[in-house]
Amino acid sequence: MASPSALGQPSGPDPGSVLCDDCKKSVLEPSQNTENRPFRDRVRQVMSEWLLSPRMWPMGYIIGSPYSPFLVEKEHPNRDWRNAFEDLLALESGGDMISLESRKQEKAVAANFHWERASRCIEKLNRLNARDATGFALAQQALNLSKSPGNETDPSIVSWLENKLSGAKQMAQRRVALAEMFKEREANRSQFTASRHKDRGQWMASLITSGALRGWCSALEDSEDAEFICLNKESVASEDADGISFTERELSEHIEDGKPLEQWTPGPPLYQVPHQSPDVLADDHPSVEESVSPPPEEAIYVSRIPERPYFSRQTTTAERITLPNGNMATRVVMRNYLTDGSVEEKVIVQEPGKVLQEVEKAKALIQDRMIGFDQPI
Repeated sequence: MASPSALGQPSGPDPGSVLCDDCKKSVLEPSQNTENRPFRDRVRQVMSEWLLSPRMWPMGYIIGSPYSPFLVEKEHPNRDWRNAFEDLLALESGGDMISLESRKQEKAVAANFHWERASRCIEKLNRLNARDATGFALAQQALNLSKSPGNETDPSIVSWLENKLSGAKQMAQRRVALAEMFKEREANRSQFTASRHKDRGQWMASLITSGALRGWCSALEDSEDAEFICLNKESVASEDADGISFTERELSEHIEDGKPLEQWTPGPPLYQVPHQSPDVLADDHPSVEESVSPPPEEAIYVSRIPERPYFSRQTTTAERITLPNGNMATRVVMRNYLTDGSVEEKVIVQEPGKVLQEVEKAKALIQDRMIGFDQPI
C-alpha cells in the first residue's frame, strides 16, 4: 500500500500556521481556529486550501473545486466540460483553442487502441479457460471415480478434489464475467469524445502534452498499488516544485464518493536487487556489529528481480516551439524507464494521437502486470 507522506505524528510547525510563499499570509483564515481539531483533520484542511491556492492552479482547482469539470460533468453529462476547460487553459496560456482535427485524431487513436486491447484481453481469458479445461476434466473424472460404488477413497482426498473443482469453476466464471465486462465497456465508450476516453488523472496529464498548460510535467509510475500519477511544476530546484500525486482509483473515489484525497507517496518499488540477508555472512565469522538486527519498526522487504526488462516509469515534458514555417507547435518528450536501467526516449511534435498512444501503452503494461497478463500462458 502507498503510505502517506504527511499523516503521522505531528512534526514541524502546526499546519494552521503554514504561510503561503506567494501571498505571504496564513493559508487558513484567522476565524478558522484549528487548535482543538485532530492533527489529521488540520492536515486535510490545509491541503484543501493549498490545492485551491494560486500556486497549484489549475491542477488543484480540478481536484478541489466544486466547479471542477469532473464534478460538473456528473451533473450535466450531455456537454463535454473537459474540452471546454482545456480550451480556456489554452487561451489563458496565450495559445489557440485545441483544434477539432486534434480531437478527432485522439478519439480515433483511443477508440482503436481500447478496442484492440479489449479484444486481446478477451482472447487471453478464453485461452486461460481452454488451458484449464483439461485439468478440470481430469479432476472431475478423479472425483467421480473416488465416489463410485465399492471405491473406498480417503474422505480428505474427496474433499480436496471437491474444493479444487469448486475453485476452478469459480475462476472460469470470473474470467467469463471479466470478458463480458470488457465488451460492455467498449460498447459504452463508442460515443465518447477524446477527453472522455481518458481516465481522469490521464486527462489531467494530457493538459500538459496538448500545450494547454505550460510549466508542468508529469510522470506515470508502476507502483505496488497501481499506476501512480505525479503532476509537478517544472522547477530548477526540484525540492521547491509544487505537485500532487495519486492513483486513478484514489482520484475516482475522491470525485465519486467525496473521499478526501490525501498526499500520498508510491509504495515500495516492484523490482529491487535484494540485499544480502543479515544472518548470511561471507566469511562465516559473524562480528558483533554484523550480528545486530535492525530495529523492528524498520521495514525490510525483498522485491523480485525481473527475468527481462519491465516497464517502470514514464516521464513527460512539453514545450511550445516555433516551426520553420513560423507556426507554433507543441514538442513533447517522453521517456520510458525500464528495470534494467535503460531509457527509451521519444520526441513527438504536434501529434496528440501518438502521445496518447504512448501513454496508453504504458498504462496497459502496468495493468497487465497487475492482473497477470504479462506472464505467458
